[in-house]
Amino acid sequence: MRRPVTLMFFLLAAIILFSSLGGWDLWNPDEPRYAQVAREMMETGQYALPHINARIYPDKPPLFFWMIAAVSIPFGDVNAFSARFPAALFGFGLIVLTYFFARRLFDPLTALLAAVILLTTEGFFRPTLSVHFDAILAFFTTAALFCFYEGYQKNRNQRLFLLGWVFMGLATATKGPVGLAVPLIGMLAFLAVKRDFSTLKSFPFVTGLLMVILINALWLVPACVLGGEPYTRDILVRQTFGRLADSYSHQKPFYYYLYKFPCHTLPWSLFIPGACFYFWKQRRTFGETVFPLLWFMAGFVFFSMVSCKRGLYLLPLYPAFAMLMAKFWRDQVCLEKNGGQVLRREFFMLPSLLVFAVFLLVGCGLALVSFLEAGLPKMAQAPQAILVLAGTALVFCTAAGILLLFSRFRIRSVITAVSVNMFIMAAVTVFTIYPFINEKKSAKGFAERVNSAVKPKDSLAAAFNPELFNYYLHRYPIPHASDEKQIVQIIDNPEKQYLLFTEKQYRKAPEKFRNGISILDRDKIGHRVYCLAVNRTDCEG
Repeated sequence: MRRPVTLMFFLLAAIILFSSLGGWDLWNPDEPRYAQVAREMMETGQYALPHINARIYPDKPPLFFWMIAAVSIPFGDVNAFSARFPAALFGFGLIVLTYFFARRLFDPLTALLAAVILLTTEGFFRPTLSVHFDAILAFFTTAALFCFYEGYQKNRNQRLFLLGWVFMGLATATKGPVGLAVPLIGMLAFLAVKRDFSTLKSFPFVTGLLMVILINALWLVPACVLGGEPYTRDILVRQTFGRLADSYSHQKPFYYYLYKFPCHTLPWSLFIPGACFYFWKQRRTFGETVFPLLWFMAGFVFFSMVSCKRGLYLLPLYPAFAMLMAKFWRDQVCLEKNGGQVLRREFFMLPSLLVFAVFLLVGCGLALVSFLEAGLPKMAQAPQAILVLAGTALVFCTAAGILLLFSRFRIRSVITAVSVNMFIMAAVTVFTIYPFINEKKSAKGFAERVNSAVKPKDSLAAAFNPELFNYYLHRYPIPHASDEKQIVQIIDNPEKQYLLFTEKQYRKAPEKFRNGISILDRDKIGHRVYCLAVNRTDCEG
């Protein structure tokens, strides 16, 4: 019976991840930027050295952009589906890999639970359905750790160890040295705790590092030759050590992930206190739990020490988290089934009620959407009938879950109810919520109006980083007026000059700037308001 359930789960996961990848536009800031890098590769034929806005892009290695470009070839251009497909494909692969990894560590039931938990974790689900590196990075780092563990269990198999190094090389080619650091730290922590110094001595460090260097030299050497000394310094120093010690962006305190990680692993993070209490009681009989535990803890400490932090950076640790939580749930279900002593109900009841309360509010909001029509944007992609149906289903399943909790409490009922509701929520998000909020998140509509006003031969500049609009304007290079002197030159030019800027920049600009332009259009995209203006010189003439 478990095999059909497992196959059904993977089928549903594939439907959720792949069936609507093009159902909403690419959203600022990251998605259009990465899509534009891949597009410029395709249009210029310059695959060795990434570019954006016709300038060298030194922030990331090219492997991810090659994947997007390869998927986009049949379409003739990069679109929302082709840009998101690589992340979704490797995200699905990560779910499958997590299943087999947990099955190797524990048993089929724990493996299925780990796959379910991973898919229904918010911090995994969102970046896997967007244009980001992290799902691909997480797949390669998890594959490297899986090969290491298999090699360790099979009499220190050197071929499996070396295959793990190959995956570390691919992870490094995806997002830089973090692809090497995360799995290597996990491996070393495991060997240190095991006090297995013989394996440490026989582990192929030198050969493995040479393999990683060779894999990355295939793209790095041509890129450095083409990009010259500035690119070489940027990609090797600023993007590596600069982010580690004193990052120029996303700099956060060391405790950032202590509160961010629980937010991004909802709803399962609500059950962490119960899991910690249980594992502490079982600390003398950890068994195979020690490997994912050290993988997670060592990686968490490493990411906390790095100055550059974002919630999605922890994605390579999510498979370990999912396996640990699955082990916790599986043990409780088996103890309950066999009449053993399980944790107190409060560890399950209170978090479940909180989750169900949120689901109930969301479901009611979606079910009542037709009564709020006047205050909602137009929903061409997400008809109200679908929202009402999805909200009704969510309310029904949530009510059934609450009824199960209070009528006949069973731990199996708790995890089943939470998992089913999370599946519904995932489907609702993909097929209704994302298309529904697309109008407020996408720059496509504003960019189309800009293209209608600004002809291809007209001069257009931007007072902010134009990478946000290169993709939808299908225009590059767009000059970046980064200082007041350049903006004044635009205003004083006797010919027609168009300028993009934010409302915040407009409010802070000197009076000469505000008097020298005429605003043609504005739109709120995300939390920023963008404006299109033309210099008044032409208008007054």
